Amino acid sequence: MKDMKLGILYRNDKVVNHRSLTKVILNPILRYFGWAIATEVSADGILGKICLIKCERADSIKYDWDNHNPFDKIIKSRLII
Repeated sequence: MKDMKLGILYRNDKVVNHRSLTKVILNPILRYFGWAIATEVSADGILGKICLIKCERADSIKYDWDNHNPFDKIIKSRLII
């Protein structure tokens, strides 16, 4: 498995994504049922708590290990949750 780019991803000094092993593994399964694990981000770009959100239901469980957000740097923290 290649580098999964886990951590807090920044572009132009703003948070664009948070990727953790838990989210990468569980979200494809949860999306099949119409749910996803998300990370709250405040208006000033500070990461908050993890939560479950309702999302569009996926037709199948598909794993995509790549990150599709453009980013400048990764802060490797909160890798599990």
